[in-house]
Amino acid sequence: MRPGFSLVIALLGLPPAVARQTGNSRILEEILLVEDRRAQGENDLAILTGALTHADPLVVRRAARAIGRLERPEVAWHLFPLLRSPFPAVRSTAMEAIAQAAQGFRGDSSLASRGAIWPALLGALRDRIAVERNPEVRGMLALSLGRLPWFDEGEIVPVRKELVGACGENRGKGEGSVPLCRGAETMVRATWRRVPLGESEQRPLRAAAREAGAGARRHALGALVVSQTIDDTTLGLASGSADPELRRLALTGVRRLTGNWQSSVVLVRGLRDPDAGVRIEALRALGRAAGTDGCSRLSATTTDPSLTVALVAIDLLGACGRDTSVVRRLESLAVGPQTPASNSRPPHSWHRAAHALVALARASPAHAAPLIPEMAAYPTWQPRMYAARAAAVARDTATLMLLVDDPSPNVREAVIAGLKDVGHHAADRHYRQALAAADYQLVLTAAAALAGTPDREAAATALLEALDRISLARSETSRDPRVAILVRLRETGSPALAARLMPYLEDFDPAVADSAAAILSAWTGTAQQSKPRPGRISPVTRTEVEALRGARLRFVMRTGRWFEVELLVDAAPVTAARIMRLVKRRYYDDLTFHRVVPNFVLQGGSPGANEYSGVPAFMRDELTATPHARGTLGVSTRGRDTGDGQIFINLRDNPRLDYDYTVWGRVVSGLETIDTIQEGDSILKVEIRLR
Repeated sequence: MRPGFSLVIALLGLPPAVARQTGNSRILEEILLVEDRRAQGENDLAILTGALTHADPLVVRRAARAIGRLERPEVAWHLFPLLRSPFPAVRSTAMEAIAQAAQGFRGDSSLASRGAIWPALLGALRDRIAVERNPEVRGMLALSLGRLPWFDEGEIVPVRKELVGACGENRGKGEGSVPLCRGAETMVRATWRRVPLGESEQRPLRAAAREAGAGARRHALGALVVSQTIDDTTLGLASGSADPELRRLALTGVRRLTGNWQSSVVLVRGLRDPDAGVRIEALRALGRAAGTDGCSRLSATTTDPSLTVALVAIDLLGACGRDTSVVRRLESLAVGPQTPASNSRPPHSWHRAAHALVALARASPAHAAPLIPEMAAYPTWQPRMYAARAAAVARDTATLMLLVDDPSPNVREAVIAGLKDVGHHAADRHYRQALAAADYQLVLTAAAALAGTPDREAAATALLEALDRISLARSETSRDPRVAILVRLRETGSPALAARLMPYLEDFDPAVADSAAAILSAWTGTAQQSKPRPGRISPVTRTEVEALRGARLRFVMRTGRWFEVELLVDAAPVTAARIMRLVKRRYYDDLTFHRVVPNFVLQGGSPGANEYSGVPAFMRDELTATPHARGTLGVSTRGRDTGDGQIFINLRDNPRLDYDYTVWGRVVSGLETIDTIQEGDSILKVEIRLR
């Protein structure tokens, strides 16, 4: 620090960290831009590697993080010297970045294909186990080792034993043991199928699951449950915990019961639990462990005061077709919802009936058949979509054909998904017609339905027309339907179409260009090379990012409820900025939460109210150690760097999502609202609130 700089900081009232960022604005801006475009070329990489020797630890950390996010293992060696930095935060960031770079090895079919960089990378991290003394850095080391893309049994066993041992040994040391146990759980999740847990590993995990603080207990219990090594004593202790998350996790470990389910203390406690999330998990455990013996209890729970709990019970009743009382109960619930004036219709009026109809179709198709047409005529599209699903289960081709030209793409998609299994290729004409739709999910499903079509020429013509039309929009989020079209073209097309496909070797999307190259190589017998020409991204500047500090987003639902979100600007600066851009455009106003998975996530922000509709330009992932805890918000993706503006909210802790999806926000007020949101609930507006 220059002489007199402290005085300047004091006079300006700037914290030292903010002042450092201000003084290094140019290099931090360059790092941000290079990371966002994923270091396109050697010059970009040189900017990042050069910044690793900067005097300011903040610059070093940002550069290291950017290198890790490239997920290119061969550049990880640039990070190795940082593991010996005198600054704990730098060592921690370097560990995380090395583990992120190693993700480029995901999907490898052999250890030999990883070359020399893998043992060097693994050795660099393992060497720190014996020498690292800082508790926070040791926690990051455990998490980084735990999330490596492990392959070889001989490498897995010693490292995993060290991680689970550290979790058990530190169980009485407060929240400091949480990252150690989190690292252990992460590795257990990734490796237990390849190498089952032995007793020497189960023992420390049981100790932590019984005696540690709540956070560490959750991770230790999660590791035991996911590896199917949980014991009854540990389950019983967790089910009596004051922590609802531990009680819920305990129920995920309940397996098939040999006797009366009412003899299970864990299950009985869960069904009576005051927390709705715990009751949901208890119902799932009941269906899994008791089979049809639990049908009467499931039926009784359809009156639960929590609509979400009731809907889970209704869904599970689909397996209870032998119980006539259950069939009668589902019939009474499946009577089509009333259709009052649109302005007076109560919220969530259709959910019970729609779920009950699909469950009834599973339990007793004959009893569902008279009710399906009534639901199929409902003015709101979601019940018609459920009617299509019920018709598919009941093999009601007449109703499916009635809905095949429905004005809602989501209804037509459900119809085609059903016809594919019920009518097979008798409905190919409708599948080909659906390829002309604007909705990407509908096009994707139609392309899949044409698999094995007898009329290959007609299919190929329709597929090529759809490919050309969709490609003209140059939307990055059209990747999935376009790749699906190409997959089907490979089956239905012929070398005569090669000239039509040649331009796609230079498509703006590398995945599409690669698919086109593979097809053309097969058709022509000559290896074809893709030469994609990706479009330019709209860059996010540091000025834009810094303006977000202190800002919050208030999501106001049409139900009148709301929740407020804090932006995680340091963890996900570019994502936060792009979300804010959409908010300022009023993008999320009037959109819905189209996907609700109890005890998992809410997903919304899709103009088409489905998985495949969003903004045209992909968002880049910004993966960090921030856990997917209850109330955090993430970006929905379908592979790395494919965010399309859709968001999701974690309803419970979801460690299996960690390091796969960007965490960009956290609910800081109105958390209870997220538990009341149901499928189809609309966002009235998103307000920007400055603190």
